[in-house]
Amino acid sequence: MSSSTATTTTPVNPPKAGLFQSMALGGSAAAFAVNFTHPIETVKTRMQVSSLGIGATVSEILGKEGVASFWKGLPFAYGRELSYTSVKLGAYAPVRDMLGAGADAPFYLKFLAGAITGGTGSVIGNPFDVMKTLAQTNKEKALPLSELVGNMYKSQGI
Repeated sequence: MSSSTATTTTPVNPPKAGLFQSMALGGSAAAFAVNFTHPIETVKTRMQVSSLGIGATVSEILGKEGVASFWKGLPFAYGRELSYTSVKLGAYAPVRDMLGAGADAPFYLKFLAGAITGGTGSVIGNPFDVMKTLAQTNKEKALPLSELVGNMYKSQGI
């Protein structure tokens, strides 16, 4: 005879991630994803500054600059994701909770949490985004950061 003992388990709620842990998780997830989306964004950016279609743009990049050119500006994309996305995505839940915007909270508190984190992330991440776009549209050999920033400062200021 076999006897079976019924066991009951109670669900264990893992602790919520803190602000910095949440930001690190959000930023690292975005930095991982950008490895795959960056070539698509490079083609999109090149199409925006030229009159070429998608096929001609891909052919031009591949033929004149090589496969590695699809990843031009990738370090700046990492900087953008590790700053902008980590704040926008990672800090949202902790800021929302700090504001008391739980499930039953009014919409404006949740909106405020998103505005705070999204706005802060945009201010921090924008310089990386500008550098990324400049690197992606550069059809010459890749420029070092100091030269890229110097050229931008000369032509556009701060």
